[in-house]
Amino acid sequence: MMPLRFLIALSSKPAPEPEACSIFRSPTKVPDAAPAIWCEAKTPVTPMGDDGLLLGYAFSGSSPLEAHVLAEMLSHHSTAEAMARCLADQIWGGYVAILRCQRDRQWRIFCDPSGLVPVMIKERDGTFLFASDADLLFRVGVGQATVCFETLVSHLRRPELSERTTCLAGIEELEPGTLFAPSDSDSTVTPIWRASDYISYDPKPDIGQAAARLRKVAVETMEGWAKVLGKVAVATSGGVDSSLICAALAQAFQPFDCITVSTQDRAGDESSFAAAVAGAFAVRCTVRVYDPARYDPRRTASEGLARPARRSFVTVFDDLLREAMDELGASVVLDGNGGDNIFCFLHSAAPVFDRLQHDGPGFGVWRTLLDMCRITGCSAPTLAMATVRRFWRRGAADPWPADERFLQQGKVDLGSAPLRSWIDAVLDQRSGGYAHLSLIAHAQNQIHPLTCRQHRFSPLHSQPMLECCLGLPSWIWAAGGINRAPARLAFSQELPPPVTRRVSKAGPDSFVRLAFARNRATITQRLLEGLLAQHRVIDRYAVEQAMAVDEVTDGSTIERLLDLLEAENWARSWSG
Repeated sequence: MMPLRFLIALSSKPAPEPEACSIFRSPTKVPDAAPAIWCEAKTPVTPMGDDGLLLGYAFSGSSPLEAHVLAEMLSHHSTAEAMARCLADQIWGGYVAILRCQRDRQWRIFCDPSGLVPVMIKERDGTFLFASDADLLFRVGVGQATVCFETLVSHLRRPELSERTTCLAGIEELEPGTLFAPSDSDSTVTPIWRASDYISYDPKPDIGQAAARLRKVAVETMEGWAKVLGKVAVATSGGVDSSLICAALAQAFQPFDCITVSTQDRAGDESSFAAAVAGAFAVRCTVRVYDPARYDPRRTASEGLARPARRSFVTVFDDLLREAMDELGASVVLDGNGGDNIFCFLHSAAPVFDRLQHDGPGFGVWRTLLDMCRITGCSAPTLAMATVRRFWRRGAADPWPADERFLQQGKVDLGSAPLRSWIDAVLDQRSGGYAHLSLIAHAQNQIHPLTCRQHRFSPLHSQPMLECCLGLPSWIWAAGGINRAPARLAFSQELPPPVTRRVSKAGPDSFVRLAFARNRATITQRLLEGLLAQHRVIDRYAVEQAMAVDEVTDGSTIERLLDLLEAENWARSWSG
């Protein structure tokens, strides 16, 4: 998989005559030639007749769509908004569409609902520039990259929140599923696809039907991606999420191999589970081992990104995956990132609340109560009281609680609106649907899009998967007292029982702690003498005190300090 790269220029001023969109071989010519585009050689470009261009991948079912089909599909619509709704309703994929309205002949940008192709935007002298990555905007001479330390503070307060305003001055990100119309007075953003529209409750849901529906969508989705991305390897932990990807690929008769990365101790060694998954499908499984000696505390994992959204230690994971890819001859690694979120792994009374709301009191509510007791470890009276309190609650808790640890006190929060306005939708904030949307929104900074430089991709958040999973009642995900029940059942005939029944998961915690301890002095120096300290983002005294943390007992503090280190390294990468 070659990462998608593109640059688009559209003028904010109406053209007196209809203008064709010029395509250039060099990105440097684009800013002064609006309407114009540049794409890297291997970025797919699909003409849609007189109605525009589609950059990226588009599917119907599991089949890539051809240009004439797209052109015919859009030819029945006279406005850009109608064309965007047609795309959102009838195709899926990872794309950005450049649409020309037949009525006013002006150009618009439509961002694919999944968000798997992020679009950065910068305005310059009446021209709007849209790019697949922030550094491309600066490479074409539209200004110098400047870290905005005020919005960086906001990001560090809420590191899971993706905001429309990035941590680079003058750079914003377009919300997926929206249509952007450039204007010299007031540019408009029209919502086309709303996640909340897909939350529905079957009056008599059945776990078997839910699993069958999810299975069908997963097979079609993974088949579509495998057809266009090249030879696939799956980052396999032997957990539910990555195992579902493997099973779906196998059912679609798409070849793949497995890669698993383990810690040096048994606590983070998942190789036996990964080997069981690979064995079930008779594919290769290569094992790599985290080595703390490979961790470089001066390196950013978020290079080229508009915010320091990745974890510091994943640089080692990236390197190990790259080596394994080369060994297997793979061109892309699919991962199960965000699986807990899209498969509605809740630890609250929300599913019981939903069941009671939709079924009324009865055996079904009691069964869901017991299911959630098994998942949460709560007693039945405790969970019953939590459900009652939820009925009396006027709203939900803040979905983005601030983490103020080690930040300078008194800093103004300049955070903007969330990039995805899903959890601001008109939903009952006590409901499982609201909680599910909140979970998915919290996963967005973990998702690897089609623009990822590490040749990693997170397919579980594709549009068909989002729509399918949101359409299942929250209590179905807890059926039988086991989390993510439909995802487990969907491929239970193909996957080994130890994998489908697995409820605990290992992680790289021991590696992270050893890497921190090994580099404590360097990390301390970089934080106390770096840009975050100079710009009063961090509280130097608090950080200095925290650096003496016991790496064996306080993993939470270490994770927070490494997030600050990632922000420091990211800021330095942009500051030259």
